[in-house]
Amino acid sequence: MKKILVVALSLFLLTACESKDSYMSDFGNFIERIQEKSDSFTERDWEKADDQFSKYTGSSYEKYAEELSNEEKLQIAKYQTIYATQKAKAGIKSLGDGLKDAAKKAKKAFDAE
Repeated sequence: MKKILVVALSLFLLTACESKDSYMSDFGNFIERIQEKSDSFTERDWEKADDQFSKYTGSSYEKYAEELSNEEKLQIAKYQTIYATQKAKAGIKSLGDGLKDAAKKAKKAFDAE
């Protein structure tokens, strides 16, 4: 439930962006939350996070792109890299969990024979 509230709050903050500075701050806060909480994300949590990320890197970025300094653009690229890394780690964890589950099922099937 806490994850849903965090995502809902993030969506609210995203839509409330009134300036380039608030966009940068909100995007940074979103990435921090992803780093802190992504280890426990469900598939649904990732879908919501992907929607937010798409807004930060799509329409919100386009709104402020001309105002962004090179340093801010580099920071956004860093945010994108961090997000991709966290998502990849979650995918690897999911794959590992799937392999463990398959191994357990195979062991049970083998033991039953």
